[in-house]
Amino acid sequence: MRHPRGVVIALTSALALALAGCAGGSAEPTAESAGAQSPGAEGPATEAPAASTPAPGAEPSPGSGAPAEATPLTGVVGTDDDPEAYAIALLDASGAPVESLPAGTYALTFADRSSMHNFRLRGPGVDVATEVAGSDESTVEVTLEPGTYEIVCDPHAGTMRAEIEVT
Repeated sequence: MRHPRGVVIALTSALALALAGCAGGSAEPTAESAGAQSPGAEGPATEAPAASTPAPGAEPSPGSGAPAEATPLTGVVGTDDDPEAYAIALLDASGAPVESLPAGTYALTFADRSSMHNFRLRGPGVDVATEVAGSDESTVEVTLEPGTYEIVCDPHAGTMRAEIEVT
């Protein structure tokens, strides 16, 4: 025979979940619905699930659990005045062009507003790029190892390219 208190907790949890769904509430389980119990309750308590992380390639939002050690970089195609300009650059957080970097983890944000260019970063273990058609302002995390990396616009590789040394 089940303990009446356990039945009340189970029914309360089910009712809370049903109301949350009807009210458009969060799909995240609460401590009660995840199985955590108040002090003095019978049976083992479980922890609520960890917060979810953004999908791969998604731009992390503040407080999303994104690694704090990822240094920001921006991959720029074109210019602010002319997105179709034949210009490509990798910029640091202050907006200065990058020619060398220490090895490490970087959050690369694309600033590709062009419909005729793309931005590609490739080197040891890394090959990330935007599409030629359309724009892209997403962020990806890359780990750069020592070596030479190339930034290039694939359709205009003869004129839109640069090299970055990672030490």
